[in-house]
Amino acid sequence: MTSVVPGIIAWPVLTAITLIIAGRLWLLNESHVDRLINRAMIAGWTGLVLREAWFEHGLDRALPFDHDVTIQLARQLSFGSIVISITYIWGIVAMWGGDDPKHTWYRQRYYTMAGIAATIVILAAGTPARRADELIDEYLGWPAVIAWIAFYLPIGVAAVALGRVAVKELRQADATGRERALYTAIIVLAVAIGIDAVATPIMTALQVMSNEPSADPEMHRKSWIFFLATLGSGAAVAIPLISTLLTVTGWDRTGRYCRRLRPLWSDLTAAVPEIVLELPRDRHGRVEPATRLHRMIVEIRDSLLHLKRYNSAPVFADPDPTVYAQHIAAAAQIKTSGLPPVTSPAAATTPVQLGTRDLTGELEQLLALAEVWPRARHDI
Repeated sequence: MTSVVPGIIAWPVLTAITLIIAGRLWLLNESHVDRLINRAMIAGWTGLVLREAWFEHGLDRALPFDHDVTIQLARQLSFGSIVISITYIWGIVAMWGGDDPKHTWYRQRYYTMAGIAATIVILAAGTPARRADELIDEYLGWPAVIAWIAFYLPIGVAAVALGRVAVKELRQADATGRERALYTAIIVLAVAIGIDAVATPIMTALQVMSNEPSADPEMHRKSWIFFLATLGSGAAVAIPLISTLLTVTGWDRTGRYCRRLRPLWSDLTAAVPEIVLELPRDRHGRVEPATRLHRMIVEIRDSLLHLKRYNSAPVFADPDPTVYAQHIAAAAQIKTSGLPPVTSPAAATTPVQLGTRDLTGELEQLLALAEVWPRARHDI
């Protein structure tokens, strides 16, 4: 097979990338950038699969062509998959550079057509190698030079475009130190990719002119570079997927705060249901965790304002969370039992302060209150 990556490494990576693509199609397929990333990953995944022996032999059994032609065709098509993947990076870089998102898919149509054209050139130039049942670098000759120009030209264009946008962002006066470090790393990467994209066709041409064999006829270097690049890309796009997955399942920090407040919020809003409003949802019926947390804080605060009238303690909002929780539980019990308030409505006109007007500080105090709430409710 073309790929020299051992199966013990290749199989887990292919499985992980498959899961990442499936997860992103499920959770991150709304914005233009996410859709471009997903298509780039699918194309890259296809390139990896086309290099695996099990797929090549399966394709051989399915197609009515000679065995050698089918295997070599799959190997050459893997380079086309890489080129198609690169054209989606063109689209991503164009959007990063400030192009109008409304024209994303109009531009991408032409980018993809350019990738398909490059793939056709690679296959046409690779015809002699396929007929000889050899890899492109094994057969070499001027067709190999043409094939590598068609392959590396889109990569070089992507490197230049990426480097230009990174330089532009690096020059921004308001860029943070972390952003400058990231842009610098991108520039270094773009320069390295650009040098490789120019050097490989030139080196191939020099080998042909001097009638020397390829230094890497089995294309081990190209195989490892593509594999590691796809692995790195998969790891990078998995980060926002993991973050989104944690958010959806409620295991992000905001979701954990909501779970800790929920018993307190549920009991207080059950006592004062009139303050609960419908939460805004996205088209999938989900509520943003930050929105849910903010609404819970506001509704707990409003509930405390209402329940203040149902407790005769001189200081309702006691600084001790345990004492305060007991006052709240007693007031909620009076309210739910249907008894009238013990103080006049005027007593509730002043909002209940938890000791701070800062939302973060208020959250911390509500979390402390929620921690002692189950015991306080049980003791009443």
